[in-house]
Amino acid sequence: MEPKLSKIELNWETREGGKGRTKRDYLDIVIDGESLSKLVGGDLVSCLGWLPGENELAVRRLLLEEPADFPNERRSLYVCPECGDIGCGAVTVAIEKRDNSIIWRDFGFENTVEDTVDTRFNAVGPYVFEPVEYESVLKQAAELEESS
Repeated sequence: MEPKLSKIELNWETREGGKGRTKRDYLDIVIDGESLSKLVGGDLVSCLGWLPGENELAVRRLLLEEPADFPNERRSLYVCPECGDIGCGAVTVAIEKRDNSIIWRDFGFENTVEDTVDTRFNAVGPYVFEPVEYESVLKQAAELEESS
């Protein structure tokens, strides 16, 4: 039986500033109409759309065209909204490419200091994407500029 395919989209979101927080506009990852940032919670923003010089690299990592930024082939999705440093902690995912699908599985939280993956997000995913749609959405992210 074929797994259910999920739909991936990107939407502009704003992390409000004030009280020591930097206002940050970023591209949120939306899967099957549900904001992934709301699912994982916390004060993090996606790695897409806001960090000059890193946006294209983040897209290429999610497309499996660049090496993973964490051990065990794990890739960051949500990072520190102040500096984008994965050492501050990041929501990560294992991405697997098969002939007819891209799979996001084993969501976790980790940083570059500890050698463990916090599995607090074990109820999130897995998600299976159609490769052409997945690549199209992410490649657009590499070129998007906020319209407002």
